[in-house]
Amino acid sequence: MSNNAESWNQPNVVSFFDNHRTVTADVYPSEWFFLKDQLHEDISVLDIGCAQGGFAGIIREQLSKFSYTGVDISKAMITKASEKYPQHVFHHVNENDYSVLDGEYDMTLVLGILHLHETWRETIKVAWKHTKGTLILDLRETFENTIEDKTKSYFTMDINGSNGDYSEVLPYNIINAAEALEVIVSICSGATKISHYGYSQSPFDTTTTPISKIFTNVYMIQKENK
Repeated sequence: MSNNAESWNQPNVVSFFDNHRTVTADVYPSEWFFLKDQLHEDISVLDIGCAQGGFAGIIREQLSKFSYTGVDISKAMITKASEKYPQHVFHHVNENDYSVLDGEYDMTLVLGILHLHETWRETIKVAWKHTKGTLILDLRETFENTIEDKTKSYFTMDINGSNGDYSEVLPYNIINAAEALEVIVSICSGATKISHYGYSQSPFDTTTTPISKIFTNVYMIQKENK
């Protein structure tokens, strides 16, 4: 687990986000299915695992006034995010330490990271704690048994070109669909509505896993605004 931040700091990984996940066209259909209807002027957004803060640019295409706070375990990503979007707030955090966060946000995003780190349940807990209205997150699911063993299911960080000399890998968690829903229900106490939408696809080509088809599932969990 100590190498996860190092993985995300790899130059080829950081450079991938220079021009990816920065505009509305980059948002996956399963994400946009929920996100498009939750955006409104003056919304406050927390993005956990924000990379270079691309969703600040995406939301800017839709809204003229909003606040955005992004956190990430990659210092290199946060440095670039702060340069790109100086009007917003960014924090570099250690994995599983979100003590820098305070208060609640209208919408919290946790997209593209839960299946790639060991303490994903704790991350959902933090996200829900800081959510005032809507939490949107995604998981990789299966109708087979859950796999959370990095020796059996893992993701190699060679995004955006060869990185063959880098030996560290991230876990590739694939959660049984019923178990995934059970986890969300148990963590998101007080939720007034839980919706989900997704589709079946093959794992990314740098993934090693015994499951040939996964279900990319996006959840929207809502609570009444205080």
